[in-house]
Amino acid sequence: MRSKQSLRDFQTQLAEKLKLAQGSNEVSSKLGFVAGGKNWLVDLDQVNEVVTVPGLTEAPWARPWFVGVASVRGALYGCTDLAAFLGLAEPMPAGESRLLLVHPRFGVNAALRIEHALGLRALSELRPEPAPEAAANWEISHWRGADDQRWVEISMQNLVAMPGFLEAGL
Repeated sequence: MRSKQSLRDFQTQLAEKLKLAQGSNEVSSKLGFVAGGKNWLVDLDQVNEVVTVPGLTEAPWARPWFVGVASVRGALYGCTDLAAFLGLAEPMPAGESRLLLVHPRFGVNAALRIEHALGLRALSELRPEPAPEAAANWEISHWRGADDQRWVEISMQNLVAMPGFLEAGL
């Protein structure tokens, strides 16, 4: 009985430390990735995982940007080629691409197929830019790097809630 109480105390203390850490630190970095030749950013808490594209099962009568269904650790994900969905490029051929798995709290088993992940990008190294007038509601902010590259931060929640995103059938 004593060891169970100690484990419970440990879990409680750990939970309190995590709450303090989250409350005191503003998110200072985002996950960077490339899709359609453009640079994108997303909060880590909006992505469940980044994985190499497993075998995709094509879905009949689907829009060209809906590239199929993937099984990742026993869960099925509907896979959208982000660049094709946004009209930036044709769907990528099978190859060395990655999937960003959308966090399950958004209520959809969706994955975005991207060209490649770039790792974490510190916001302190980017300067904010005004958003274009035609910016979509899922475009949270626009940034420019020291190397003059443009970055667009996306809201995964707003993107996957778009009616067009959810209507993959023809």
